[in-house]
Amino acid sequence: MIRNSRPAYWGNWGLNMQIKPGAVGIVDSTSGDFRLVAENLPGVDERVKDIPSSITWKLSSENVSREDSKINLDGTYVDPESGTKIDAGLEVKWGFAKAGSIVSEFSLSHESIVEDFGTLLNQNMDWLADKAKSVGMGSDGNIAQGFGVVTGVLWAHSGLNIGSQENQSNFSLSGSISGMNEMLGGNATGKGSYISAKYNKSMVQHLWPDKSGTLAPGPVPIAFTFASFDGRLVIPNWIMNLGSFQLFLHNNHLGTYIIHAVLKYKTPEGEKEQREEVWGGQSKMMPIPLNATRLNLTIKFVDPFQRKQRTFPFHWDYPLVQWPNGQRNIDIFGAWPGRKRCTERENMLKGALSGRRRSLSSPRSTRK
Repeated sequence: MIRNSRPAYWGNWGLNMQIKPGAVGIVDSTSGDFRLVAENLPGVDERVKDIPSSITWKLSSENVSREDSKINLDGTYVDPESGTKIDAGLEVKWGFAKAGSIVSEFSLSHESIVEDFGTLLNQNMDWLADKAKSVGMGSDGNIAQGFGVVTGVLWAHSGLNIGSQENQSNFSLSGSISGMNEMLGGNATGKGSYISAKYNKSMVQHLWPDKSGTLAPGPVPIAFTFASFDGRLVIPNWIMNLGSFQLFLHNNHLGTYIIHAVLKYKTPEGEKEQREEVWGGQSKMMPIPLNATRLNLTIKFVDPFQRKQRTFPFHWDYPLVQWPNGQRNIDIFGAWPGRKRCTERENMLKGALSGRRRSLSSPRSTRK
Protein backbone atom coordinates (compact mmCIF):
# COMPACT_ATOMS: atom_id res chain seq x y z
CA MET A 1 0.00 0.00 0.00
CA ILE A 2 2.80 2.42 0.85
CA ARG A 3 4.50 1.75 -2.48
CA ASN A 4 1.45 2.82 -4.46
CA SER A 5 2.45 6.39 -3.58
CA ARG A 6 6.03 5.98 -2.31
CA PRO A 7 7.61 3.25 -4.48
CA ALA A 8 10.95 3.06 -2.62
CA TYR A 9 9.65 2.97 0.96
CA TRP A 10 9.50 0.21 3.54
CA GLY A 11 6.81 0.34 6.21
CA ASN A 12 7.83 0.24 9.87
CA TRP A 13 4.87 -1.90 10.96
CA GLY A 14 6.17 -2.61 14.44
CA LEU A 15 7.24 1.02 15.07
CA ASN A 16 10.87 0.02 15.57
CA MET A 17 12.54 3.04 17.20
CA GLN A 18 16.01 1.94 16.05
CA ILE A 19 15.17 3.13 12.55
CA LYS A 20 16.65 6.57 11.93
CA PRO A 21 18.65 8.28 9.15
CA GLY A 22 22.11 6.74 8.96
CA ALA A 23 21.28 3.58 10.93
CA VAL A 24 23.21 0.58 9.61
CA GLY A 25 21.56 -2.81 9.56
CA ILE A 26 19.74 -5.58 7.75
CA VAL A 27 16.29 -5.50 6.15
CA ASP A 28 14.46 -8.81 5.77
CA SER A 29 13.14 -8.68 2.21
CA THR A 30 10.16 -10.88 3.14
CA SER A 31 8.89 -9.21 6.31
CA GLY A 32 10.46 -5.75 6.00
CA ASP A 33 11.84 -6.03 9.54
CA PHE A 34 14.97 -3.98 10.26
CA ARG A 35 17.76 -5.37 12.48
CA LEU A 36 20.23 -2.80 13.75
CA VAL A 37 23.98 -3.45 13.36
CA ALA A 38 25.40 0.04 14.03
CA GLU A 39 23.54 3.14 15.19
CA ASN A 40 25.27 5.60 12.87
CA LEU A 41 27.19 5.59 9.62
CA PRO A 42 30.35 7.68 10.23
CA GLY A 43 29.83 11.31 9.22
CA VAL A 44 26.08 10.99 8.66
CA ASP A 45 24.96 13.53 11.27
CA GLU A 46 26.10 16.51 9.18
CA ARG A 47 24.13 15.28 6.16
CA VAL A 48 20.70 14.73 7.70
CA LYS A 49 18.11 17.24 6.54
CA ASP A 50 14.57 17.58 7.89
CA ILE A 51 11.81 18.60 5.49
CA PRO A 52 8.12 19.30 6.13
CA SER A 53 5.53 16.63 5.44
CA SER A 54 1.77 16.64 4.97
CA ILE A 55 -0.30 16.18 8.13
CA THR A 56 -2.31 13.02 7.50
CA TRP A 57 -1.33 9.43 6.75
CA LYS A 58 -4.15 6.97 6.09
CA LEU A 59 -3.80 3.49 4.59
CA SER A 60 -6.19 0.58 4.83
CA SER A 61 -7.24 -2.66 3.20
CA GLU A 62 -10.26 -2.44 0.93
CA ASN A 63 -12.51 -4.33 3.36
CA VAL A 64 -11.94 -2.02 6.33
CA SER A 65 -14.65 0.39 7.47
CA ARG A 66 -14.27 3.38 9.78
CA GLU A 67 -16.88 5.06 11.99
CA ASP A 68 -16.50 8.23 14.07
CA SER A 69 -18.93 8.77 16.97
CA LYS A 70 -19.21 11.45 19.62
CA ILE A 71 -19.51 9.88 23.07
CA ASN A 72 -20.29 11.04 26.59
CA LEU A 73 -17.68 10.37 29.26
CA ASP A 74 -18.32 10.30 33.00
CA GLY A 75 -15.81 13.01 33.82
CA THR A 76 -13.33 10.68 35.53
CA TYR A 77 -10.87 10.72 32.62
CA VAL A 78 -8.23 13.44 32.42
CA ASP A 79 -6.94 14.89 29.14
CA PRO A 80 -3.13 14.41 29.30
CA GLU A 81 -2.54 17.62 27.34
CA SER A 82 -4.73 20.05 29.29
CA GLY A 83 -4.94 18.18 32.63
CA THR A 84 -8.69 18.77 32.76
CA LYS A 85 -11.41 16.17 33.17
CA ILE A 86 -13.23 15.10 30.01
CA ASP A 87 -17.01 15.01 29.66
CA ALA A 88 -17.36 14.81 25.86
CA GLY A 89 -15.21 12.57 23.72
CA LEU A 90 -14.78 10.88 20.37
CA GLU A 91 -14.68 7.17 19.52
CA VAL A 92 -13.20 5.92 16.26
CA LYS A 93 -14.10 2.35 15.35
CA TRP A 94 -12.61 0.25 12.56
CA GLY A 95 -14.35 -2.85 11.25
CA PHE A 96 -12.29 -5.63 9.63
CA ALA A 97 -14.30 -7.96 7.39
CA LYS A 98 -11.45 -10.39 6.80
CA ALA A 99 -8.44 -11.73 8.68
CA GLY A 100 -5.25 -10.10 7.45
CA SER A 101 -6.88 -6.70 6.93
CA ILE A 102 -4.88 -3.72 8.17
CA VAL A 103 -5.25 -0.04 8.88
CA SER A 104 -2.50 2.54 9.35
CA GLU A 105 -3.35 6.10 10.46
CA PHE A 106 -0.89 8.69 11.73
CA SER A 107 -0.43 12.38 12.31
CA LEU A 108 2.75 13.10 10.36
CA SER A 109 5.56 15.19 11.78
CA HIS A 110 8.31 15.54 9.15
CA GLU A 111 10.64 13.63 6.87
CA SER A 112 14.40 13.22 7.34
CA ILE A 113 16.76 12.44 4.47
CA VAL A 114 20.50 11.85 4.17
CA GLU A 115 21.74 14.25 1.52
CA ASP A 116 24.25 12.97 -1.06
CA PHE A 117 24.29 9.59 0.69
CA GLY A 118 25.94 7.89 -2.31
CA THR A 119 29.16 9.81 -1.71
CA LEU A 120 29.05 9.04 2.01
CA LEU A 121 28.51 5.32 1.38
CA ASN A 122 31.45 5.14 -1.01
CA GLN A 123 33.67 6.99 1.48
CA ASN A 124 32.80 4.40 4.15
CA MET A 125 32.75 1.30 1.92
CA ASP A 126 35.54 -0.54 3.76
CA TRP A 127 33.95 0.22 7.15
CA LEU A 128 30.59 -1.01 5.89
CA ALA A 129 32.16 -4.17 4.43
CA ASP A 130 33.69 -4.96 7.84
CA LYS A 131 30.33 -4.48 9.56
CA ALA A 132 28.61 -6.67 6.97
CA LYS A 133 31.21 -9.41 7.42
CA SER A 134 30.72 -9.35 11.18
CA VAL A 135 27.05 -10.35 10.79
CA GLY A 136 27.50 -12.81 7.92
CA MET A 137 26.37 -10.39 5.21
CA GLY A 138 29.65 -10.00 3.34
CA SER A 139 33.13 -11.34 2.64
CA ASP A 140 36.34 -10.30 0.85
CA GLY A 141 35.36 -6.64 0.97
CA ASN A 142 31.97 -7.27 -0.68
CA ILE A 143 28.52 -6.71 0.82
CA ALA A 144 25.41 -8.84 0.32
CA GLN A 145 22.03 -7.42 -0.62
CA GLY A 146 19.85 -6.76 2.41
CA PHE A 147 22.66 -5.15 4.40
CA GLY A 148 22.77 -1.37 4.19
CA VAL A 149 21.92 2.05 5.53
CA VAL A 150 18.66 3.86 6.26
CA THR A 151 18.70 6.91 3.96
CA GLY A 152 15.34 8.49 4.76
CA VAL A 153 12.67 8.32 7.46
CA LEU A 154 9.06 9.49 7.60
CA TRP A 155 8.18 10.52 11.16
CA ALA A 156 4.82 10.82 12.90
CA HIS A 157 3.67 12.54 16.10
CA SER A 158 1.14 9.80 16.88
CA GLY A 159 -1.07 7.14 15.33
CA LEU A 160 -1.57 3.41 14.99
CA ASN A 161 -1.00 0.25 12.97
CA ILE A 162 -3.74 -2.35 13.49
CA GLY A 163 -4.05 -5.77 11.89
CA SER A 164 -6.93 -8.23 12.24
CA GLN A 165 -6.17 -11.90 12.80
CA GLU A 166 -9.80 -13.03 12.52
CA ASN A 167 -12.80 -12.34 10.27
CA GLN A 168 -15.51 -9.87 11.32
CA SER A 169 -13.45 -8.16 14.01
CA ASN A 170 -13.33 -4.58 15.19
CA PHE A 171 -11.04 -2.23 17.06
CA SER A 172 -11.95 1.09 18.64
CA LEU A 173 -10.09 3.97 20.21
CA SER A 174 -11.64 6.72 22.32
CA GLY A 175 -10.46 9.90 23.97
CA SER A 176 -10.98 13.64 24.05
CA ILE A 177 -12.12 15.15 20.77
CA SER A 178 -8.94 17.18 20.38
CA GLY A 179 -6.66 14.33 21.45
CA MET A 180 -8.22 11.88 18.98
CA ASN A 181 -8.20 14.36 16.10
CA GLU A 182 -4.58 15.19 16.74
CA MET A 183 -3.61 11.55 17.12
CA LEU A 184 -5.02 10.55 13.73
CA GLY A 185 -3.87 13.51 11.65
CA GLY A 186 -6.56 16.13 12.14
CA ASN A 187 -4.05 18.68 13.47
CA ALA A 188 -0.28 19.01 13.46
CA THR A 189 0.37 19.89 17.09
CA GLY A 190 1.86 16.54 18.05
CA LYS A 191 -0.40 16.27 21.14
CA GLY A 192 -2.36 13.17 20.12
CA SER A 193 -3.68 10.92 22.88
CA TYR A 194 -6.37 8.38 23.75
CA ILE A 195 -7.95 7.09 26.96
CA SER A 196 -8.99 3.56 26.00
CA ALA A 197 -8.65 0.93 23.27
CA LYS A 198 -11.12 -1.93 22.77
CA TYR A 199 -11.32 -4.91 20.43
CA ASN A 200 -13.51 -7.99 20.16
CA LYS A 201 -11.15 -10.52 18.54
CA SER A 202 -7.44 -11.17 18.13
CA MET A 203 -5.56 -8.11 16.87
CA VAL A 204 -1.99 -7.04 16.19
CA GLN A 205 -1.70 -3.49 17.49
CA HIS A 206 1.07 -0.91 17.50
CA LEU A 207 -0.01 2.45 18.97
CA TRP A 208 1.88 5.70 19.50
CA PRO A 209 1.80 6.87 22.23
CA ASP A 210 2.06 3.28 23.42
CA LYS A 211 0.13 3.92 26.66
CA SER A 212 -3.32 5.37 27.22
CA GLY A 213 -3.67 8.68 29.01
CA THR A 214 -0.21 9.89 27.99
CA LEU A 215 1.44 12.02 25.31
CA ALA A 216 4.10 10.56 23.04
CA PRO A 217 7.65 11.43 24.19
CA GLY A 218 8.65 12.25 20.60
CA PRO A 219 8.04 11.34 16.97
CA VAL A 220 8.02 7.72 15.79
CA PRO A 221 9.41 6.37 12.48
CA ILE A 222 6.63 4.86 10.36
CA ALA A 223 8.36 4.34 6.99
CA PHE A 224 11.89 4.49 5.61
CA THR A 225 14.11 4.20 2.55
CA PHE A 226 17.12 1.91 2.50
CA ALA A 227 20.30 1.72 0.42
CA SER A 228 21.93 -1.69 0.03
CA PHE A 229 24.81 -3.19 -1.97
CA ASP A 230 25.64 -5.81 -4.53
CA GLY A 231 29.31 -6.45 -3.84
CA ARG A 232 30.51 -2.85 -3.71
CA LEU A 233 27.84 -1.46 -6.02
CA VAL A 234 25.41 0.87 -4.23
CA ILE A 235 21.71 0.14 -4.81
CA PRO A 236 20.16 3.48 -3.75
CA ASN A 237 16.51 2.42 -3.30
CA TRP A 238 16.67 -1.25 -2.39
CA ILE A 239 13.30 -2.99 -2.03
CA MET A 240 14.12 -6.55 -3.11
CA ASN A 241 16.97 -8.90 -4.05
CA LEU A 242 18.18 -8.25 -7.59
CA GLY A 243 20.25 -10.62 -9.73
CA SER A 244 20.18 -8.51 -12.88
CA PHE A 245 17.91 -6.02 -14.58
CA GLN A 246 15.30 -7.53 -16.87
CA LEU A 247 13.89 -5.71 -19.88
CA PHE A 248 10.80 -7.46 -21.26
CA LEU A 249 9.58 -6.93 -24.82
CA HIS A 250 5.93 -7.96 -25.18
CA ASN A 251 4.84 -8.35 -28.82
CA ASN A 252 1.90 -10.54 -27.84
CA HIS A 253 -0.98 -8.04 -28.02
CA LEU A 254 -2.48 -9.52 -31.22
CA GLY A 255 0.31 -7.85 -33.17
CA THR A 256 1.56 -9.18 -36.50
CA TYR A 257 4.70 -7.11 -37.03
CA ILE A 258 8.20 -8.42 -36.38
CA ILE A 259 10.22 -5.96 -34.34
CA HIS A 260 13.98 -5.52 -34.08
CA ALA A 261 15.23 -4.22 -30.73
CA VAL A 262 18.68 -2.70 -30.19
CA LEU A 263 19.80 -1.97 -26.62
CA LYS A 264 22.97 -0.02 -25.86
CA TYR A 265 24.32 0.83 -22.41
CA LYS A 266 27.49 1.71 -20.54
CA THR A 267 29.28 -0.36 -17.89
CA PRO A 268 32.61 0.12 -16.08
CA GLU A 269 34.05 -2.34 -18.61
CA GLY A 270 32.87 -0.25 -21.58
CA GLU A 271 29.86 0.17 -23.84
CA LYS A 272 27.72 -2.89 -24.53
CA GLU A 273 25.09 -3.72 -27.14
CA GLN A 274 22.35 -6.34 -27.33
CA ARG A 275 20.00 -7.15 -30.20
CA GLU A 276 16.74 -9.06 -30.18
CA GLU A 277 14.09 -10.01 -32.74
CA VAL A 278 10.54 -10.53 -31.50
CA TRP A 279 7.81 -11.93 -33.71
CA GLY A 280 4.09 -11.27 -33.27
CA GLY A 281 2.71 -13.35 -30.39
CA GLN A 282 6.09 -13.53 -28.62
CA SER A 283 7.62 -12.01 -25.50
CA LYS A 284 11.35 -11.92 -24.88
CA MET A 285 13.56 -10.80 -22.01
CA MET A 286 16.87 -8.96 -22.30
CA PRO A 287 19.09 -9.37 -19.18
CA ILE A 288 21.14 -6.34 -18.19
CA PRO A 289 23.91 -6.14 -15.54
CA LEU A 290 23.21 -4.14 -12.40
CA ASN A 291 26.11 -1.76 -13.10
CA ALA A 292 24.61 -0.65 -16.45
CA THR A 293 23.86 3.03 -17.00
CA ARG A 294 22.75 5.24 -19.92
CA LEU A 295 20.43 2.67 -21.44
CA ASN A 296 19.14 3.40 -24.95
CA LEU A 297 16.57 1.07 -26.47
CA THR A 298 15.40 1.41 -30.08
CA ILE A 299 12.51 -0.65 -31.40
CA LYS A 300 12.02 -0.89 -35.17
CA PHE A 301 8.94 -2.36 -36.84
CA VAL A 302 9.73 -4.48 -39.90
CA ASP A 303 7.40 -3.42 -42.75
CA PRO A 304 8.50 -4.47 -46.26
CA PHE A 305 6.09 -2.02 -47.85
CA GLN A 306 7.54 1.05 -46.16
CA ARG A 307 10.80 2.55 -47.34
CA LYS A 308 11.39 4.32 -44.03
CA GLN A 309 10.88 2.01 -41.05
CA ARG A 310 9.13 3.38 -37.95
CA THR A 311 11.27 3.36 -34.80
CA PHE A 312 10.48 3.99 -31.13
CA PRO A 313 13.25 5.12 -28.71
CA PHE A 314 13.40 4.63 -24.93
CA HIS A 315 16.06 5.93 -22.54
CA TRP A 316 16.95 5.36 -18.88
CA ASP A 317 19.97 7.07 -17.33
CA TYR A 318 20.26 5.13 -14.09
CA PRO A 319 18.18 1.94 -13.71
CA LEU A 320 19.43 1.43 -10.14
CA VAL A 321 17.30 4.46 -9.26
CA GLN A 322 14.57 4.27 -11.92
CA TRP A 323 13.83 0.52 -11.78
CA PRO A 324 13.35 -0.27 -8.06
CA ASN A 325 11.96 -3.75 -8.80
CA GLY A 326 14.67 -4.45 -11.39
CA GLN A 327 12.29 -4.68 -14.35
CA ARG A 328 10.86 -2.70 -17.23
CA ASN A 329 8.14 -3.89 -19.61
CA ILE A 330 7.67 -2.58 -23.14
CA ASP A 331 4.28 -3.35 -24.69
CA ILE A 332 4.29 -3.49 -28.48
CA PHE A 333 1.14 -3.02 -30.54
CA GLY A 334 0.38 -3.14 -34.25
CA ALA A 335 -1.31 -5.40 -36.81
CA TRP A 336 -0.33 -4.84 -40.43
CA PRO A 337 -1.13 -2.47 -42.07
CA GLY A 338 -2.46 -0.64 -39.03
CA ARG A 339 -0.96 1.82 -36.58
CA LYS A 340 2.20 0.87 -34.69
CA ARG A 341 3.00 1.93 -31.15
CA CYS A 342 5.12 1.02 -28.10
CA THR A 343 4.50 1.96 -24.48
CA GLU A 344 6.44 1.58 -21.25
CA ARG A 345 4.05 -0.32 -18.97
CA GLU A 346 5.38 1.17 -15.74
CA ASN A 347 4.63 4.71 -16.94
CA MET A 348 1.10 3.69 -17.81
CA LEU A 349 0.65 2.11 -14.37
CA LYS A 350 1.70 5.34 -12.65
CA GLY A 351 -1.23 7.14 -14.19
CA ALA A 352 -3.65 4.36 -13.34
CA LEU A 353 -2.45 4.12 -9.73
CA SER A 354 -2.73 7.86 -9.15
CA GLY A 355 -6.44 7.55 -9.80
CA ARG A 356 -6.74 4.79 -7.19
CA ARG A 357 -4.73 6.48 -4.43
CA ARG A 358 -7.73 8.26 -3.00
CA SER A 359 -9.55 4.99 -2.36
CA LEU A 360 -6.43 3.24 -1.08
CA SER A 361 -5.35 6.09 1.18
CA SER A 362 -8.45 6.42 3.32
CA PRO A 363 -10.89 3.91 4.80
CA ARG A 364 -14.60 4.13 4.12
CA SER A 365 -15.85 6.51 6.79
CA THR A 366 -19.20 7.30 8.32
CA ARG A 367 -20.08 9.77 11.04
CA LYS A 368 -22.76 9.70 13.69
